[in-house]
Amino acid sequence: MRKNFTLIEVVVAIAILGLSLSGLLQLLTQSQLRIANARTQWHEMHMLTQGVEYLLMNSRMDDLSVPDEVFPYDDYQIDCTVEDADGLPEELTGQSGQLPLKKWTITLIRMKDRRERLSVVIDRFGYEEADDVQ
Repeated sequence: MRKNFTLIEVVVAIAILGLSLSGLLQLLTQSQLRIANARTQWHEMHMLTQGVEYLLMNSRMDDLSVPDEVFPYDDYQIDCTVEDADGLPEELTGQSGQLPLKKWTITLIRMKDRRERLSVVIDRFGYEEADDVQ
């Protein structure tokens, strides 16, 4: 009885090894792409959070921009629009002494393609208008 491998057995073993190595490399490549995407998403969420925190702490409605000291990212920009909140029931609007409800839409924009990456909508009382009235 011979204890040598035949050529077919060696070729099949090499083919199985090649397939398993290519599968492993594909898995590693996909995991690297997922890690890179997760890091980009985390970084963009962090930038949006920085902008939102600044805008909510800054109560000046005449300047809704975020300064470079707070948002030092040249390739991204924060955009903020403020409008009256809609969809409130009639019995909750127009009462005397009531603060107006505003809808703030804060968006993170990537500058290289001017594409909106993330945005958040926040309902906030318009304290500024109440100060103007009094």
